[in-house]
Amino acid sequence: MTLFAILLYLVALVVGIGSLVCFVLVVVEMFKREQTGLGIACIVLIFCGIGGIIAFVYGWIKANEWGLQKIMLAWTVCLVVGIAVNVMLVGVGATMVRPGATDFQQQLDGMQLDDINIELEQPSP
Repeated sequence: MTLFAILLYLVALVVGIGSLVCFVLVVVEMFKREQTGLGIACIVLIFCGIGGIIAFVYGWIKANEWGLQKIMLAWTVCLVVGIAVNVMLVGVGATMVRPGATDFQQQLDGMQLDDINIELEQPSP
């Protein structure tokens, strides 16, 4: 693995943790503002991928009213950087694929036909 790929993985880890912290801060603010049902829904639905989207959109809707401008800006930066880094990781991973034969194909190529003893029988009519 190249040094560039390792650095990209570290950046992805940092922005992922940053996104999680921002999500938790927005959900905590929901509970403080008596939006308990919405907070619980976001926590439960985070495992489906929908909870984070709900919290993100609702956080931006209430950013001025609840004073979440800095948190939402940080969360947006984390999301944008995370998407860019993951796209670059796909590109790096694609360049790391070894061209040519796979290991299985190389093993097959190394075998000699004399090693395989197959007797063919004539089918009976």
